[in-house]
Amino acid sequence: MSLIGDIIGGGLQLYGSKLAADAAQDAARAQVAAVGQNAQAALEAATPYTVGGLGGIAEFDPDTQTGLLALSPELANIYQGAIGRSGLFGGQAMKYAEMDPFAAGDLFYQQQQPYFQEEEDRLRTDLETRLLAQGRLGSTGGQRDQRALEEAIGASQAKRRDAGFSKAQALISTLLGREKGDLGLATSLLDVPLQYAKLGRGIGGDLGATARAGLASQAEAEKAFATTAAAYPGLFSQGLSALGKDIRGSVV
Repeated sequence: MSLIGDIIGGGLQLYGSKLAADAAQDAARAQVAAVGQNAQAALEAATPYTVGGLGGIAEFDPDTQTGLLALSPELANIYQGAIGRSGLFGGQAMKYAEMDPFAAGDLFYQQQQPYFQEEEDRLRTDLETRLLAQGRLGSTGGQRDQRALEEAIGASQAKRRDAGFSKAQALISTLLGREKGDLGLATSLLDVPLQYAKLGRGIGGDLGATARAGLASQAEAEKAFATTAAAYPGLFSQGLSALGKDIRGSVV
Protein backbone atom coordinates (compact mmCIF):
# COMPACT_ATOMS: atom_id res chain seq x y z
CA MET A 1 0.00 0.00 0.00
CA SER A 2 1.52 3.32 -1.10
CA LEU A 3 1.58 6.65 0.62
CA ILE A 4 -0.10 8.28 -2.38
CA GLY A 5 -3.00 5.81 -2.20
CA ASP A 6 -3.43 6.54 1.48
CA ILE A 7 -3.52 10.25 0.87
CA ILE A 8 -6.00 10.06 -2.00
CA GLY A 9 -8.21 7.52 -0.28
CA GLY A 10 -8.20 9.46 2.96
CA GLY A 11 -9.04 12.69 1.12
CA LEU A 12 -11.97 11.13 -0.70
CA GLN A 13 -13.33 9.65 2.54
CA LEU A 14 -13.03 13.00 4.29
CA TYR A 15 -14.74 14.80 1.39
CA GLY A 16 -17.54 12.25 1.38
CA SER A 17 -18.06 12.67 5.11
CA LYS A 18 -18.20 16.45 4.71
CA LEU A 19 -20.79 16.13 1.96
CA ALA A 20 -22.94 13.94 4.20
CA ALA A 21 -22.65 16.34 7.14
CA ASP A 22 -23.45 19.38 4.99
CA ALA A 23 -26.45 17.65 3.47
CA ALA A 24 -27.78 16.64 6.88
CA GLN A 25 -27.38 20.20 8.20
CA ASP A 26 -29.08 21.70 5.15
CA ALA A 27 -31.96 19.26 5.50
CA ALA A 28 -32.32 20.06 9.20
CA ARG A 29 -32.27 23.80 8.55
CA ALA A 30 -34.86 23.42 5.81
CA GLN A 31 -37.08 21.39 8.12
CA VAL A 32 -36.81 23.94 10.95
CA ALA A 33 -37.57 26.79 8.55
CA ALA A 34 -40.59 24.96 7.16
CA VAL A 35 -41.96 24.29 10.65
CA GLY A 36 -41.53 27.94 11.59
CA GLN A 37 -43.22 29.14 8.42
CA ASN A 38 -46.07 26.71 8.95
CA ALA A 39 -46.56 27.86 12.53
CA GLN A 40 -46.63 31.50 11.44
CA ALA A 41 -49.08 30.72 8.65
CA ALA A 42 -51.36 28.90 11.11
CA LEU A 43 -51.28 31.86 13.50
CA GLU A 44 -52.12 34.31 10.73
CA ALA A 45 -54.97 32.11 9.54
CA ALA A 46 -56.39 31.96 13.07
CA THR A 47 -56.35 35.76 13.57
CA PRO A 48 -59.90 37.03 14.26
CA TYR A 49 -61.58 38.85 11.40
CA THR A 50 -62.88 42.42 11.63
CA VAL A 51 -66.67 42.27 11.37
CA GLY A 52 -69.08 45.21 11.09
CA GLY A 53 -72.76 45.80 10.46
CA LEU A 54 -75.66 48.14 11.14
CA GLY A 55 -75.18 47.67 14.87
CA GLY A 56 -71.50 48.59 15.02
CA ILE A 57 -68.09 47.01 14.47
CA ALA A 58 -65.65 44.58 16.08
CA GLU A 59 -62.17 45.46 14.84
CA PHE A 60 -58.98 43.48 15.52
CA ASP A 61 -55.37 44.58 15.04
CA PRO A 62 -53.05 41.54 14.85
CA ASP A 63 -49.93 43.73 15.00
CA THR A 64 -50.76 45.23 18.39
CA GLN A 65 -52.94 42.29 19.49
CA THR A 66 -55.78 44.64 20.44
CA GLY A 67 -59.47 44.74 19.69
CA LEU A 68 -62.01 47.55 19.45
CA LEU A 69 -65.75 47.03 19.93
CA ALA A 70 -67.98 49.98 19.01
CA LEU A 71 -71.70 50.61 18.57
CA SER A 72 -73.09 52.34 15.52
CA PRO A 73 -73.82 56.08 16.03
CA GLU A 74 -77.56 55.38 16.22
CA LEU A 75 -77.22 52.68 18.88
CA ALA A 76 -74.60 54.74 20.71
CA ASN A 77 -77.17 57.54 21.09
CA ILE A 78 -79.74 55.10 22.46
CA TYR A 79 -77.10 53.75 24.85
CA GLN A 80 -76.23 57.22 26.14
CA GLY A 81 -79.91 58.06 26.55
CA ALA A 82 -80.56 54.90 28.56
CA ILE A 83 -77.56 55.53 30.80
CA GLY A 84 -78.62 59.15 31.35
CA ARG A 85 -82.21 58.23 32.24
CA SER A 86 -81.09 55.50 34.60
CA GLY A 87 -79.10 58.02 36.59
CA LEU A 88 -82.06 60.39 36.69
CA PHE A 89 -84.50 57.75 37.91
CA GLY A 90 -81.99 56.39 40.39
CA GLY A 91 -81.38 59.86 41.80
CA GLN A 92 -85.10 60.45 42.26
CA ALA A 93 -85.55 57.11 43.96
CA MET A 94 -82.74 57.79 46.43
CA LYS A 95 -84.60 60.88 47.76
CA TYR A 96 -87.09 58.44 49.25
CA ALA A 97 -85.03 55.27 49.67
CA GLU A 98 -82.47 56.97 51.93
CA MET A 99 -85.23 57.93 54.42
CA ASP A 100 -87.14 55.72 56.80
CA PRO A 101 -90.48 54.62 55.30
CA PHE A 102 -92.58 57.07 57.35
CA ALA A 103 -90.38 60.04 56.51
CA ALA A 104 -90.53 58.99 52.84
CA GLY A 105 -94.34 58.89 53.09
CA ASP A 106 -94.47 62.36 54.66
CA LEU A 107 -92.20 63.72 51.92
CA PHE A 108 -94.50 62.26 49.28
CA TYR A 109 -97.49 63.93 51.00
CA GLN A 110 -95.74 67.30 51.18
CA GLN A 111 -94.89 67.09 47.49
CA GLN A 112 -98.52 66.34 46.61
CA GLN A 113 -100.10 68.95 48.87
CA PRO A 114 -99.57 71.96 46.54
CA TYR A 115 -101.78 70.23 43.95
CA PHE A 116 -104.65 70.04 46.52
CA GLN A 117 -104.03 73.34 48.25
CA GLU A 118 -105.66 75.38 45.50
CA GLU A 119 -108.85 73.31 45.65
CA GLU A 120 -108.98 73.53 49.45
CA ASP A 121 -108.57 77.33 49.36
CA ARG A 122 -111.32 77.56 46.73
CA LEU A 123 -113.72 75.60 48.97
CA ARG A 124 -113.01 77.96 51.88
CA THR A 125 -113.52 81.05 49.70
CA ASP A 126 -116.78 79.69 48.26
CA LEU A 127 -118.12 78.95 51.75
CA GLU A 128 -117.21 82.39 53.08
CA THR A 129 -118.82 84.06 50.05
CA ARG A 130 -122.01 82.05 50.52
CA LEU A 131 -122.13 82.76 54.27
CA LEU A 132 -121.52 86.45 53.65
CA ALA A 133 -124.34 86.55 51.10
CA GLN A 134 -126.60 84.83 53.60
CA GLY A 135 -125.55 87.14 56.41
CA ARG A 136 -124.25 84.17 58.37
CA LEU A 137 -120.52 84.88 58.21
CA GLY A 138 -119.24 85.00 61.81
CA SER A 139 -122.48 83.65 63.17
CA THR A 140 -122.70 80.46 65.16
CA GLY A 141 -124.19 78.60 62.24
CA GLY A 142 -121.63 79.99 59.87
CA GLN A 143 -118.77 79.03 62.16
CA ARG A 144 -120.24 75.54 62.44
CA ASP A 145 -120.24 75.22 58.64
CA GLN A 146 -116.65 76.46 58.48
CA ARG A 147 -115.53 73.93 61.12
CA ALA A 148 -117.25 71.16 59.17
CA LEU A 149 -115.43 72.20 56.03
CA GLU A 150 -112.07 72.27 57.83
CA GLU A 151 -112.75 68.85 59.34
CA ALA A 152 -113.55 67.49 55.88
CA ILE A 153 -110.39 69.05 54.48
CA GLY A 154 -108.36 67.66 57.43
CA ALA A 155 -109.80 64.17 56.94
CA SER A 156 -108.89 64.29 53.27
CA GLN A 157 -105.35 65.39 54.16
CA ALA A 158 -105.04 62.59 56.73
CA LYS A 159 -106.06 60.02 54.13
CA ARG A 160 -103.51 61.36 51.69
CA ARG A 161 -100.85 61.38 54.42
CA ASP A 162 -101.61 57.75 55.30
CA ALA A 163 -101.59 56.81 51.63
CA GLY A 164 -98.27 58.62 51.20
CA PHE A 165 -96.45 55.73 52.90
CA SER A 166 -97.50 53.06 50.40
CA LYS A 167 -97.36 55.47 47.47
CA ALA A 168 -93.80 56.46 48.35
CA GLN A 169 -92.75 52.82 48.41
CA ALA A 170 -94.53 52.21 45.11
CA LEU A 171 -92.79 55.23 43.61
CA ILE A 172 -89.41 53.93 44.77
CA SER A 173 -90.12 50.57 43.13
CA THR A 174 -91.27 52.27 39.93
CA LEU A 175 -88.22 54.53 39.70
CA LEU A 176 -85.80 51.69 40.47
CA GLY A 177 -87.62 49.52 37.93
CA ARG A 178 -87.16 52.18 35.26
CA GLU A 179 -83.50 52.51 36.19
CA LYS A 180 -83.09 48.74 35.96
CA GLY A 181 -84.85 48.68 32.59
CA ASP A 182 -82.60 51.38 31.15
CA LEU A 183 -79.47 49.69 32.48
CA GLY A 184 -80.68 46.41 30.98
CA LEU A 185 -81.23 48.12 27.63
CA ALA A 186 -77.75 49.67 27.72
CA THR A 187 -76.17 46.35 28.64
CA SER A 188 -78.01 44.50 25.89
CA LEU A 189 -76.79 47.06 23.32
CA LEU A 190 -73.19 46.33 24.29
CA ASP A 191 -73.81 42.72 23.27
CA VAL A 192 -74.23 43.75 19.61
CA PRO A 193 -70.53 44.39 18.82
CA LEU A 194 -69.63 41.49 21.10
CA GLN A 195 -71.57 39.15 18.81
CA TYR A 196 -69.66 40.61 15.85
CA ALA A 197 -66.44 39.86 17.72
CA LYS A 198 -67.51 36.26 18.30
CA LEU A 199 -68.32 35.92 14.60
CA GLY A 200 -64.92 37.31 13.61
CA ARG A 201 -63.19 35.04 16.06
CA GLY A 202 -65.16 32.06 14.79
CA ILE A 203 -64.17 32.74 11.17
CA GLY A 204 -60.51 33.05 12.11
CA GLY A 205 -60.70 30.01 14.36
CA ASP A 206 -62.25 27.83 11.64
CA LEU A 207 -59.64 28.91 9.13
CA GLY A 208 -56.92 28.34 11.69
CA ALA A 209 -58.10 24.77 12.32
CA THR A 210 -58.19 24.10 8.59
CA ALA A 211 -54.76 25.66 8.18
CA ARG A 212 -53.27 23.59 11.01
CA ALA A 213 -54.57 20.37 9.50
CA GLY A 214 -53.24 21.19 6.04
CA LEU A 215 -49.92 22.51 7.31
CA ALA A 216 -49.43 19.44 9.49
CA SER A 217 -49.63 17.28 6.37
CA GLN A 218 -47.30 19.68 4.58
CA ALA A 219 -44.82 19.49 7.46
CA GLU A 220 -44.79 15.69 7.28
CA ALA A 221 -44.16 15.83 3.55
CA GLU A 222 -41.34 18.33 4.02
CA LYS A 223 -39.82 16.16 6.73
CA ALA A 224 -39.90 13.13 4.46
CA PHE A 225 -38.36 15.16 1.63
CA ALA A 226 -35.60 16.46 3.91
CA THR A 227 -34.81 12.93 5.06
CA THR A 228 -34.63 11.73 1.47
CA ALA A 229 -32.50 14.70 0.46
CA ALA A 230 -30.07 13.92 3.24
CA ALA A 231 -29.85 10.28 2.17
CA TYR A 232 -28.72 10.93 -1.43
CA PRO A 233 -25.57 12.89 -0.55
CA GLY A 234 -24.92 10.22 2.08
CA LEU A 235 -25.03 7.54 -0.62
CA PHE A 236 -22.70 9.62 -2.76
CA SER A 237 -20.29 10.04 0.16
CA GLN A 238 -20.34 6.28 0.74
CA GLY A 239 -19.38 5.77 -2.90
CA LEU A 240 -16.49 8.21 -2.54
CA SER A 241 -15.36 6.46 0.63
CA ALA A 242 -15.42 3.07 -1.14
CA LEU A 243 -13.55 4.55 -4.08
CA GLY A 244 -10.94 5.88 -1.66
CA LYS A 245 -10.44 2.44 -0.22
CA ASP A 246 -10.00 0.97 -3.73
CA ILE A 247 -7.47 3.65 -4.57
CA ARG A 248 -5.56 3.03 -1.39
CA GLY A 249 -5.40 -0.62 -2.19
CA SER A 250 -4.44 -0.28 -5.86
CA VAL A 251 -2.13 2.73 -6.10
CA VAL A 252 1.54 1.72 -5.69
